[in-house]
Amino acid sequence: AITSHHDNKYPLLMAKDIKIIIGLAACLAVGLLMNILSCALYQNAYPILVVVAYFLAPFPNLICGRHEDHSFSGEGGSGIKDLGFFLTGFLVISGFGIPAVLAHSKIIPIEAMALALAGGLVVYATILVYLHFFHKQDDDSF
Repeated sequence: AITSHHDNKYPLLMAKDIKIIIGLAACLAVGLLMNILSCALYQNAYPILVVVAYFLAPFPNLICGRHEDHSFSGEGGSGIKDLGFFLTGFLVISGFGIPAVLAHSKIIPIEAMALALAGGLVVYATILVYLHFFHKQDDDSF
């Protein structure tokens, strides 16, 4: 039997969603380009360490988020999940701190730091906008 695409149990993405995804991909590409330019324009590879921090940032939450809370009362937070939040926060802050420390140490010029920080802002803003539009949370989580 021939079925229409409306009978599919996985509905097609709406045109608005596709536009949002394309816009987010473009923003992510611009942010990464700014980080690559901070290396290429000033002949110094150290600012690419920021991209390593972007890549590693979600992993602590992915790993620690699978941990089940086995406490007798459901009131307290899970130490493992809190560790994941802490490590993710550390990596996100490192994405901004690494260029500042490198510029303060005169390892990279101030312009390279500015490009790396601007690229970091664009990348993190893109991730936050993606989570706002496409991440479904439970009612009891924040």
